Amino acid sequence: MIPELSAALDSAQRVLIVSHLLPDGDALGSSLGLAHMLAARGKEVKLYSAGPIPEEYGFLPGLDQVKNDLPDASWVELAVLLDCHQPERTGDKSGPYLAKLPRVAVIDHHQGEASIGQAVWVDPGYAATSEMLAELAHEQSWEMSPEAATCLFVGVQTDTGSFRYSNTSPRCFRAAARLSEAGAEVWAISQEVYATRPKRLRILGRIMDSLELSQQGRLAMSQITLTELNRVEGGPADLEQAVETLRLIPGVEVSALLRETPSGAIKVSMRSRGKVDVSSVAIALGGGGHKNAAGVTLEGNLAGVRRQILGLLQKGLEQDA
Repeated sequence: MIPELSAALDSAQRVLIVSHLLPDGDALGSSLGLAHMLAARGKEVKLYSAGPIPEEYGFLPGLDQVKNDLPDASWVELAVLLDCHQPERTGDKSGPYLAKLPRVAVIDHHQGEASIGQAVWVDPGYAATSEMLAELAHEQSWEMSPEAATCLFVGVQTDTGSFRYSNTSPRCFRAAARLSEAGAEVWAISQEVYATRPKRLRILGRIMDSLELSQQGRLAMSQITLTELNRVEGGPADLEQAVETLRLIPGVEVSALLRETPSGAIKVSMRSRGKVDVSSVAIALGGGGHKNAAGVTLEGNLAGVRRQILGLLQKGLEQDA
């Protein structure tokens, strides 16, 4: 798919880059990395994200270019959807907007088939969308500035858990090495991304208070209410690493974190060590993700959704036993 995508990007002068709601390190890293590379090739680029943007990514070069306003559709020669392949995952405004554009490219590493796009590269074999873009740039001999390398490295680093997750491959290390050679300062980046933030420690304390271990310690589930989040002035971005922390408990094979949203729905984030495919649970309920990291938003209350997810994950663990 690389030649097809390269041709689409080469033929467009005005490019809009869009990523998913609640952008993480890979969504922001891939968006900004691509923006820097396209700008170096003389393209006009605009970036859209419905946000909010987690504070740890405030250092990313070019972050001020990311807007929550969409340009007039007549300006866009090509839209590039990154780190998701379903336009509705980008937000209420941008989903219908993307669906009406004549030319859309998609680059994503999540499981599932793209519902939009004329040039589509969706491959769950990659650890991060940023890794895919690093390979695209390498294959096409694009200029890689230190700014672009920094952004893409953040995407690769965060989606592999600093190269600790099972999705870390030799190809991933090679991409990271090339990005480091291009100017990504690994130590400085890590200090920004993984700095300790007291607010998140307080949130984690509340999550641990609600922790429930079952299936002989193989399943860890917890929750946090909107009231608890508001009490410490926290938001969804402050929970990004919490479900990962639950997965790190010795003996835990699957973890799940539930949170109330302002709309009254329940957001469920799930992680697996590899034996249970949590994406199958998420996709069956209308969500998405990877085998080891997936999520879904469900209507209902915390207690009811928790029972539902608990039953499905217990069933997955029993089948694996």
